[in-house]
Amino acid sequence: MFVVFRFQHLYDQRKMAQSPIGTCEICVQAPGSQYCKQCRQYFCNNCKTAHLRSKMARNHVFGKRNEIGQEEEFLCRHVNQQLFMCLDCDFPLCKTCLVENHNGHNVEDLDKIFLSLHDQASKAMRGIENDFKRKSGGMKTMTTSYEKESEKLERAILKQGELIKSSVDKRVSTIIEDVRKSRGNVKKHYPTCVDDAVSTTCKRWQQQLDEIKHKKATGTTVFEIQKLLDEIKTMELPNLPDVPAVTYSAKPVDEKIIKDLLGGVKFLSFSKPNPKSKELFLVPEGSGYGLRFVGGKDVNEEVYVSFVSSEGPAAKAGLNQFDRIIAVDGKQTKGLTHDEVTSIFKNAKGKENVSITITPFQQ
Repeated sequence: MFVVFRFQHLYDQRKMAQSPIGTCEICVQAPGSQYCKQCRQYFCNNCKTAHLRSKMARNHVFGKRNEIGQEEEFLCRHVNQQLFMCLDCDFPLCKTCLVENHNGHNVEDLDKIFLSLHDQASKAMRGIENDFKRKSGGMKTMTTSYEKESEKLERAILKQGELIKSSVDKRVSTIIEDVRKSRGNVKKHYPTCVDDAVSTTCKRWQQQLDEIKHKKATGTTVFEIQKLLDEIKTMELPNLPDVPAVTYSAKPVDEKIIKDLLGGVKFLSFSKPNPKSKELFLVPEGSGYGLRFVGGKDVNEEVYVSFVSSEGPAAKAGLNQFDRIIAVDGKQTKGLTHDEVTSIFKNAKGKENVSITITPFQQ
């Protein structure tokens, strides 16, 4: 402002100090929409009417604000000489334009304004960058947590698949063993039991025939051979036992049964958060709350649930994986480290229940 005071004596004849663009320079209240070209001032409609009624301004010419270019009266064209900034009009000024057109306005050193704006822009940029890093860090944390949970899930699926395959293989082995045993029994006992009985009798007859053959034909030998013949003729073959039949009824492979045995996988959405928060009450058990969480000031501003035990207090209360924890027992988690949030849960174990405020994630 030292420039204004330095040149003030040169402008003692000016009728009135100028006001910021946009306000009537007479009443300094209503919008200054009318510009007096002779007085080089802005008037509101009421002040314009009063001005034209005076003898000295009866012939003055007015123009509307949008018809009067700001550059015509207020914009400094001396670019290389500009040292100041009019805070009321938002124009850079040289010394001459300052005292001629912006006398009485709030003025600041142009270098100071430049440095201030540069500092503000730098801070705003760093704020955006830090905010992005925070959010990016949170996403990285959630991604890492998801990768770990996904790997754990993969191992569980493989284990379940191995159990199912093991059960199927065991059942297949049992059935195959039964079939082999039955085949072995049939092969071992059914043909030999008949063969042994017939072959033994035939061997005895053959031996008797061989012995009689070497004897002299007499009445006695004829009688012996007749008796043997009668025995052979009256021989009845034993009834052959029924051989058991075996069949296998194969059923079609039902994919639904396999899916039911393996179970299903749920994928949660990160892109559709439910903005409505809600309060849950957890009743602690001996093993704890049945949940794990990630985040905190030392990792990320937000705290998210990374795991929920299916039979734990958290699951019973309705807590789900990836829900955002806003507060625990009335204490906000924002700004707290991971250990500090853990301490709140630990310190609340002696209570009947612990309240947590969450923002659920839509499944």
